[in-house]
Amino acid sequence: MGGEREIVTFIILINLILFVFIIGMVYFVSQFRKRKVLYEKELTQIKMEYEKAKLQIEVDAQKETMKKIGKEIHDSVGQKLTLASIYLKKNGVSSVKNSYSNLGEISELIDESLTELRQLSRTLVNPERYQTRLQDLILLETNRIQNMNGIRVVVEQEGEFDLREEAKHNIHRIIQEFLQNSVKHARCSQIRINLDFTDSQLRVKCSDDGVGFDIQKNTGPGVGISNMKKRVLEMKGRAEIHSRKGEGTELTFSVPY
Repeated sequence: MGGEREIVTFIILINLILFVFIIGMVYFVSQFRKRKVLYEKELTQIKMEYEKAKLQIEVDAQKETMKKIGKEIHDSVGQKLTLASIYLKKNGVSSVKNSYSNLGEISELIDESLTELRQLSRTLVNPERYQTRLQDLILLETNRIQNMNGIRVVVEQEGEFDLREEAKHNIHRIIQEFLQNSVKHARCSQIRINLDFTDSQLRVKCSDDGVGFDIQKNTGPGVGISNMKKRVLEMKGRAEIHSRKGEGTELTFSVPY
């Protein structure tokens, strides 16, 4: 009898252990499946967030590229075509026909505009052009203005430094924008450009003796001024614009190099 009880007890104990083990295995498998489902959901969410972030980065990059293209078209091609348009309106078609030199200037402006549009579609900026000294690029712009509009342009320089291509590009565009605004809006007779190279920075001062505008009322050329300030900020510089009606306009900015 005693041996049979021990056997029964042993069998019951074994069965109990097996039952607990089976329950434990079922619980473990159930928890494993729940965690797997949760992990897959989290993984799917992470993938969705990644794709969303990736798409946003691409959209932001496209927006930035479009802004850059628009700025380059406005500051480069638009400047040259506007100069040609201003001269044609100012002098009339009949007088232009009688002046081959003026026709040549206008034709050159249009050809350069078309060339820069082609370059812009590939690189946005033409690096080879900016191997030329900044001073020579400015003189090229000022000579055109003097030849085509009769406005006296004085360029002064103190010191010299070999600027990086990107900085040279931005500074050229800023000065080009100021010249264009003066020709288009100021009705001035003289423009002065001063380049002051120091040991650590370039200080540029551009001024005209035109009609000026009321900065407080924001009645001046808005897009051009905004672009100039943005370019200075891109170079970690500072810019100031002063103008009053009847007192001309002055732009000063300094950038490190």
